[in-house]
Amino acid sequence: MSKPITIHQAPHLQELRIRAVLGNDLQNKMHDAIAWRAYRLYEEQGAKPGHDVEHWQRAFAEAVRPLDCGVIVQDRRVCLTADASLFDDGPFEIYVEPRRITLCGFDRYHRPIPTAPGEPVRARRDWIFRVYDLDVDVDPREATARFNGPVLNIYLAKAGAHLEQAAVAAAR
Repeated sequence: MSKPITIHQAPHLQELRIRAVLGNDLQNKMHDAIAWRAYRLYEEQGAKPGHDVEHWQRAFAEAVRPLDCGVIVQDRRVCLTADASLFDDGPFEIYVEPRRITLCGFDRYHRPIPTAPGEPVRARRDWIFRVYDLDVDVDPREATARFNGPVLNIYLAKAGAHLEQAAVAAAR
């Protein structure tokens, strides 16, 4: 389920989507990105067989890393603050699971793709994923985000917070 939203954009990011994770969408995207990078490592090292595991592990380590962010847990919501400057121009996605947030976009610090002598150097556009495991359950459908320059603020409703609010309102 994709929920494109209009927010204050970071100057270099063109599109932001917040997605509640359904099924294997995120896992499939990560797998494809890692497989593509592993194959390119295979090619860069002369297409010599026998290094599949090494290439896969290196590709995984380059693509998937922990998200370094600040977290504030309040009564009914969780606020995360992260630096989005490591992501390059193009689509930027926030995947929300009940206990995990994953930021996904293109690597801003990509390296050039090796080319034959005399050919123009091409930039490599690799997907990267930054993952943060939450200590509380959140409702993936109730996520919003806002950029403040290169800083990304993500606001998540705790799971069941809407039920708690309804109970408080009914008790009045």
